[in-house]
Amino acid sequence: MAYMESIIEKAALLHDIGKVCLRAEPGRITHSAAGVQFLQKFLTEERILRTVAYHHADSLKNFEGAMDDIAYIIYEADNLAASTDRRNNENGEFGFDSKLSLENVFNVFRNSRETKTSYYLRSLTKEKRMSYPQINEIRATSSEYKPILQSLEQAFSHKSPDDMEVNELLQILEDSMSYIPSSTAKGEVADISLYDHQKLTAAFAVCMYQYFKQYEITDYKKYCYGSKQKSMRKEEMYLLVSGDISGIQNFIYTIPSKGALKSLRGRSFYLELLLENVVDEILSALHISRSCLLYTGGGHFYMLLPNTTEVIQVLESYAELVNSWFIEQFSCRLYLALGWTACSASEFIETDGRAGTGDVYRRVGRILAGKKLNRYTVRQLEQLFSLESADGNRECAVCHTSSSAVDLKPYMENEDSVLACQHCRNLLRLGKQVLDGDIFVVCSEPASNAVMLPGWKRDLYLTACTTEPDANDKSIVRMYVKNEVIPDKNTATKLWIGDYSIRTREGTAVEFQDLAECSNSMNKNTGINRLAVMRADVDNLGAAFMAGFPKAYATLTRTAVLSRQLSLFFKRYINSLCAGEVNGVNETTKTVFHLFPQKKTKPRNVHIVYSGGDDMFIVGTWDDVIELAVDIYKAFQQFTNGKLTFSAGIGFFKSGAPISQMARVAGMLEDKAKENDGKNSIVLFGRSTEYHSPEEELEVIPYHWDEFICSVCGEKLAFLQGHFAFGEQTGSGKVRIGKSSLYRLMSLLSAEKNEQSINLARFAYVLARLKPDEDKALTCYEEIRTQFYAWYKSKTDRQELLTAIQLIIYSLREKKERDDE
Repeated sequence: MAYMESIIEKAALLHDIGKVCLRAEPGRITHSAAGVQFLQKFLTEERILRTVAYHHADSLKNFEGAMDDIAYIIYEADNLAASTDRRNNENGEFGFDSKLSLENVFNVFRNSRETKTSYYLRSLTKEKRMSYPQINEIRATSSEYKPILQSLEQAFSHKSPDDMEVNELLQILEDSMSYIPSSTAKGEVADISLYDHQKLTAAFAVCMYQYFKQYEITDYKKYCYGSKQKSMRKEEMYLLVSGDISGIQNFIYTIPSKGALKSLRGRSFYLELLLENVVDEILSALHISRSCLLYTGGGHFYMLLPNTTEVIQVLESYAELVNSWFIEQFSCRLYLALGWTACSASEFIETDGRAGTGDVYRRVGRILAGKKLNRYTVRQLEQLFSLESADGNRECAVCHTSSSAVDLKPYMENEDSVLACQHCRNLLRLGKQVLDGDIFVVCSEPASNAVMLPGWKRDLYLTACTTEPDANDKSIVRMYVKNEVIPDKNTATKLWIGDYSIRTREGTAVEFQDLAECSNSMNKNTGINRLAVMRADVDNLGAAFMAGFPKAYATLTRTAVLSRQLSLFFKRYINSLCAGEVNGVNETTKTVFHLFPQKKTKPRNVHIVYSGGDDMFIVGTWDDVIELAVDIYKAFQQFTNGKLTFSAGIGFFKSGAPISQMARVAGMLEDKAKENDGKNSIVLFGRSTEYHSPEEELEVIPYHWDEFICSVCGEKLAFLQGHFAFGEQTGSGKVRIGKSSLYRLMSLLSAEKNEQSINLARFAYVLARLKPDEDKALTCYEEIRTQFYAWYKSKTDRQELLTAIQLIIYSLREKKERDDE
């Protein structure tokens, strides 16, 4: 990074550090003075110390620095960030309360404020337990601030901020300040963390600096503090940049069934690293850090950049470069849309009479949509239709890229029936490495089995490591570290990755075929050998970003915080939920959801194929996937104060089914869930999930989550388990029933669901045949008959009973029972 940009961003990131000092050790000095006292022990850069001391108007009155001192830039950037952060609450109080806790950003989301939740003060990574927002009143005491201040002292003693890269400092501040409120004013909503405030301050500051540099403005005092301040806020000094990768689904799921887990992992993780690397290459070319990155995930990103000629040239050139590289490597299967819109600071800070932040996002959204409709240049179209990519040449069996130059070799070891190109073979190897490796290195020099990435005017190469690489290796461009921070690695960026996998005792990931045999519903010998595939995503998220916050709260920071929180849930919290850790979600029971009486305490038998942004693709045993889906739903409700929902489709498949078929059918089921009134729904299995044409209508029953949890499982399924003895179970006062009778009941209920005529006498006949000979079971039988007749009269109850019986039948199937039985 260029030297001055680095100084400016560090100054902005540290300008409010004195707030932590004063809240940990209350005193009579200002937080500016406390910040200077703290930082003087660790750094020598006077320009940073001056900005910490003079970043408020009252202190600048007596400031005798030069007119081009960066303290003026930080002052204005702080004002802009605070103006986008701070909004009045409804209590009308005045003054400050240093013990205020960080409020949940969803408190003001969608105008509903019945539920107010807040967070305990803690670091982001040092505690294993996830930090869910709580309803009970939480106080952030000085004793809780002290460990955070000590962690900062240790980090800065170990390595001075003078010597850190900005991205390294960002990670330290994110870990320590993510749950510290920026403002403790009693009359303001305290839902912006100190980390998010300082990060946005850095983004505004470095954008201003580069804009001033282009127009040779050196009198920072006049433009940031003096007579030009108001007019400059109306200048279009900034660009909101949005990027989106298309073709993700086809890229991931077009793979052979053998080695499916590794293939899926490798491809989904590669796309995640590809997106991160695109972002970092743009920022690196502009000498800017990740301070300017507002959001990345789910194939999409937003950045705030300076509106300069250089920035626009880099964006235009890199978009063309990446898409030409995509054509060369993958034909037209992947495409990067890159759009931007010029905007002013006033659009982010003013609310009365203006569309504000939402309008800026809508503008860039329309521009991005236009890019997707007009994708390629003339040169790129010629590249697509060149002889090298024409049909008739050798074709990779995985990605189907055709070229006479394709180097085809067996996709898997000891298996020569599938021939694949070098890129697909390397992605498979990456999938193996992702399961065990935590460090991913991007180099400028090719390495054995490395996966290529598109760089800025260079090719880059991605490899995975289980140990830290040689720090003196000059070919290393950057590193990405999975789910943890490695100190002293100034090229490393920590990435949250949903990477949970169920393992064997030897520590290897369970393959799909073996996973299908792990269902354990009624006992270890029963439970149909089926994989379940869940695809899910958040309902109406695009609309939520555009109009979810009331106008007064629709700020740039809150939008960034909302994105970061969703990314944190779907990339980090998801791992803990898969492991069966639900503490903090339900403080009364603290147990995972279960379909059957046998309560599971072990981790779920599932693999996360992909989870990020706002969607999930999870594979596992049929019972664990359903139960995990409910756990995720409950956690998401608490995490978002019930303000956001998601819909899920869960299909059941034989382990050898093609992955593309699994993904397609699960996607169709997800679509069915979203067609339900109000969305917020789950759709299970469907009668035709294993064999059907794309045009065939799936026969499914969508349920809202609460209907499925309470009515299907809590009522119908619990009633069946409480009143029937299945298979070889002893009666114990219950009515014995076999699978044949369950199938007959299910058939009758299905016929009624399809609005075909049904003879009530037949239904009564099936129930009559269940009448027990044992006197002790007669009372139970009468309860069954009475309840079944009552349910029969309601279409909704019939559907719910049908689903409950289907779940029972799946749980009773013996492990070795033939699939056609």
